[in-house]
Amino acid sequence: MRLRLATALGFALLTTLGCAGSIFGLDSAKEIALEESQRKYTELMRWGEIEGASAYVDPASIAAFLDTAELFHDIRFTDFETGPLQFGDDSETATVNVVYHAYSTRTLVEKSFREHQQWYREANAGNSWRVRPNLEAIAKQLGGVR
Repeated sequence: MRLRLATALGFALLTTLGCAGSIFGLDSAKEIALEESQRKYTELMRWGEIEGASAYVDPASIAAFLDTAELFHDIRFTDFETGPLQFGDDSETATVNVVYHAYSTRTLVEKSFREHQQWYREANAGNSWRVRPNLEAIAKQLGGVR
């Protein structure tokens, strides 16, 4: 009996939280999809899988993004820290700051650099999110690592 009651209360709590999210303008499916895309992109970047990370990049920026792959040739990431997701007023855009820790195989000196990720939800693509990376800022910071 207690198990049934606990299960029912748990379900009621989850349902209430889902409704509260809708009341406050949050779409949990949209937020979960963004969190997953952002995590996968950042992990791919962390492991130096630039080509794989490009799957999450804005199509208009992919060519320039892939051109930066040579900058990462001697760079090895050791860790990253992700700040909180900040949704725009329209809930179709979001930003997050990520701090990567990396070292150059040439110097073995570890440094940190920041990426201000700007995300948008693709129109007519469900909950598919794309990032517009700030390539100039990344390249400038990586220049100091080499």
